[in-house]
Amino acid sequence: MKNLPPLKSLQVFLSAAQNNSFKAAAENLYVTQAAVSQQIRLLESHLGCKLFERNSKQTKLNEKGKLLMPYIEHAFEQINHGVNAVKFEPNANELRISALHSVTSILLIPKISEFQEKNSNLSVQFSPNNKLDTFEALDIDIAIRRGLGDYSGLKSRKLVEDSIILISSPLIIKENKNDIDIIFDLPLLEDTSSDIQEAINDCCKQFDIKRSRLKSRLKTTDALPIIQSALAGQGIAFVSKVLVDEHLRNGNLINVLNYYFDNPRSLYLVAPAHHFSWDKVKRFETWITKLLSI
Repeated sequence: MKNLPPLKSLQVFLSAAQNNSFKAAAENLYVTQAAVSQQIRLLESHLGCKLFERNSKQTKLNEKGKLLMPYIEHAFEQINHGVNAVKFEPNANELRISALHSVTSILLIPKISEFQEKNSNLSVQFSPNNKLDTFEALDIDIAIRRGLGDYSGLKSRKLVEDSIILISSPLIIKENKNDIDIIFDLPLLEDTSSDIQEAINDCCKQFDIKRSRLKSRLKTTDALPIIQSALAGQGIAFVSKVLVDEHLRNGNLINVLNYYFDNPRSLYLVAPAHHFSWDKVKRFETWITKLLSI
């Protein structure tokens, strides 16, 4: 540790390297350009090598600087994570949830009033998003994602075991819900996500139906319009069972052919590990786990 250069010079190096500019680094750090140059000279003196190529038009990393850059970038990221891990819970009265569009619309928004009644001190905000690069950029507290639970640098907790089923409105199946010829001649409301496609191929194989026989009326990766169209009687669809459980219970949808496909992907709560120690996240986890276990 004694051989490390001053932390300030490393911070200045990182800003200058990321911006390819001493001037921009000075503006970002609220110091003068001369102060930036001084810190870079101090670092180069400590290391015994130059880190930047300088000319009248541009400042950029040389080979030594390029070699050092990812190490310093990673080190500051780790410092930031460590500081966040021991900080008090931020915005204790606000819960910001990032969830898939379908999960937000189908599972959360219709039921969130139940959570808020029990947690009246919390203001809940939704950020429908299918990506995970939102925790720092949007101050997200917790995310719900569908996958295998392997999210690099993040902790995940499985919410529910899931399967993919074949559904339709009882309006178009009626008494023919076991008639394979009638069912597979109906329009397919097709989710093009990889796990749904695996289920479609499995179902065709199980019932000895050629995949080319299925005619798609709608194609999308968003489960919401698929389910809405199925409810309107516009065709059959392969969907995540957890998204339609309530519609199955009240008879708005039926499980056609009693078909199930064991899906390796499921819904997970995902966040930086220290978020799970926050009281507001614990309360939401308890509520959403109970909701999905019904």
